Amino acid sequence: MALCRTIMHVVQPNDTFYRLAQKYKTTVPDIIMRNPGVNPYNMQVGTRLNICAGQEQESPWKDELELNNDMRQAWTQHAFWMQIYQNSLFNSLEDTDAVQRRLMQNPEDIASVFDKFYSRAMVNQLTQLLEEHIRLAGEVMTAMRDGETQNADQLERQWYQNAENIARLLSNANSEYSYEELLRMLTRHLDMLKRQMTAGLNKEFENEIDLFDENENQLMELADYLTEGLLAQFYRS
Repeated sequence: MALCRTIMHVVQPNDTFYRLAQKYKTTVPDIIMRNPGVNPYNMQVGTRLNICAGQEQESPWKDELELNNDMRQAWTQHAFWMQIYQNSLFNSLEDTDAVQRRLMQNPEDIASVFDKFYSRAMVNQLTQLLEEHIRLAGEVMTAMRDGETQNADQLERQWYQNAENIARLLSNANSEYSYEELLRMLTRHLDMLKRQMTAGLNKEFENEIDLFDENENQLMELADYLTEGLLAQFYRS
């Protein structure tokens, strides 16, 4: 059975679905199926495509596939439990403390994907920064819920500073990572979480669901970017 590794490809000048199918050892119909909103005859430079890259069986890409799956799973769980925690906190549900404890497992789950690549000190630092990310998110939610606008703004500034620290740590560890690109992705994640919080607080449930789906897709893009950086640094050097 052929292996498949989902990647995010940013359209470049002169890209066509046919050339991308050849490059990634897949088919044009498969690319079209995974990108229903993209016109194959008028692709715009900068468009992001989901591509399921194929490879012959018994491929060394097996480890790469597992790495990508682990990275995506960790970030998907982060999006899921953050949303569950927001719902519990805003609605004062009895499971709030239990959900928070589960949410706080996510930093270790995400950092563990990097464990076999980097030093224990670096992985511990990443874990601590991700824990801070979640703690600040919870404090921002609480301040918003309680109408403490000034406090929420101050906490939000710390939250975005934390994103800068995460981007700096990862880009210092891996020359394949761009600090600017990581910061863009992380900042976009925070922007989306803030919009989710506002929608949830205002009981705009349909909008909240749409924002969650969009946030999850953005985190998959981040997960793929992080995977590609690891592959470039350790598997393809």
